[in-house]
Amino acid sequence: MRKRDRSEKKHRKGEIPTGSFSDIAFLLIIYFLVATTLVKVKSITADLPSGEKSSQTQSDKTPTINLKDDVIMFNDKKVDLAELNDRLAALELAELEGSKRVILLESAKGTPYENYFQALAAISANGGVVALVEDDK
Repeated sequence: MRKRDRSEKKHRKGEIPTGSFSDIAFLLIIYFLVATTLVKVKSITADLPSGEKSSQTQSDKTPTINLKDDVIMFNDKKVDLAELNDRLAALELAELEGSKRVILLESAKGTPYENYFQALAAISANGGVVALVEDDK
């Protein structure tokens, strides 16, 4: 019996079979390529004025957009998003120079981010430069 035990021990080796690892890796790569979705992130490019204070004061003719809750006000008149885009397009901001392209954007606390983003996108899409208004409080 001892001879058989010795011969069995000689044939046993401590190797792990790795022949199928490359197949498993290939299948995992294929799975992740098929299961992955590519999402294009929606963003806007905005020109912001410098933070330096100018010696010139803003004129009363500067267009102003006020956002409060779900209400959009353009020059103190209530508008919806489509009408805001039409009024900004009518100003032809892209053809103007420098400070004449500035649109004041005032946002009250608690305004939904979606409204703020849509107003900012409308200004940028029509060639305007956004000037953010903050309270000094």
